[in-house]
Amino acid sequence: MKKIKRDFPEIKVLKSEWDNFEIVVKIRPTSISELYEVKIVYTENKWIKIFVVNKVLKTATNRTKLPHVYDSHKQQLCLYSPSKKEWNAHNYIIDTILPWISEWLYFYELWLPEGKWLGGGHNEYPNEDNTDTLVNEE
Repeated sequence: MKKIKRDFPEIKVLKSEWDNFEIVVKIRPTSISELYEVKIVYTENKWIKIFVVNKVLKTATNRTKLPHVYDSHKQQLCLYSPSKKEWNAHNYIIDTILPWISEWLYFYELWLPEGKWLGGGHNEYPNEDNTDTLVNEE
């Protein structure tokens, strides 16, 4: 938490206990990007959840849901694969999660015009290369 406060002095602390916290940070992925308020909910040695909280994220015109989220309605971002152990509680949030949030928001802004996710990860739209018909978006 100390490192986050150092780099994000405008941080809003919603909850802070010895083994968990909830904070809101402001992130602008590029100098021409919108400013996003992102809520980080952390419980030590269990999980970390990330939500965009200050605006409703738009959906690309040819899509029915947001890309790489656990929940479109809650706008809970998917930043890494827990099953692949890409992040754990020994990694500093300031060095991993916060840059990943900025990267997700950057790729989200690139995704909006055409609905093509360029940010990697799992295949969000499995039949995209084979047909113009979009499936598996429910």
